[in-house]
Amino acid sequence: MFRIGFMVRALVASLASVVLLGGAAQAVTVKYLASDLADLVVGQDRWSYAYQLSGSFGFFEGINLLYPAADYANLDLTSPPDPALWSSLITPPDPSFPADGLLGISALAVLSPVDLPFTLEFTWLGSGSPDAQSFEVVDDRFNVVAVGRTTPAGSQSLPEPGSLLLLASALGLLRCRQRRSS
Repeated sequence: MFRIGFMVRALVASLASVVLLGGAAQAVTVKYLASDLADLVVGQDRWSYAYQLSGSFGFFEGINLLYPAADYANLDLTSPPDPALWSSLITPPDPSFPADGLLGISALAVLSPVDLPFTLEFTWLGSGSPDAQSFEVVDDRFNVVAVGRTTPAGSQSLPEPGSLLLLASALGLLRCRQRRSS
């Protein structure tokens, strides 16, 4: 009886983990490196973000990087991802509406990039130096399915929530098994 009950609980826990972990493979990360550029126009503080995109994308799925109008102007995608595989669109920030700027990057095939590089130059209007930006993950109908923040390149990232759930499930099953055998 003990074995059957344990096996049923283990099976239910495994199925629950699979259901809860279903979106973990879709996790998207965007790393950035901010660099101060030479200012060609007096009073315009030029910067660049060198990005690295990782994740899984279906056909026409992608990300939107957001640039608040109060902090960013003159967006220029100077090094886009491969145009045979990715579609890029820049919408400039417009403080008169107010409307944030947007860099949209959509996959033209089913892709799973690891540290896909692209570079954006911009005029920084904020104080100090630019840091992390918000981004949206969009599906093939441009519905926002997830949101996140960029992280500095080279920083240690936290484990995905799905990984933590899997680890917690395994530890829980182990503890349950130890209690039963005692």
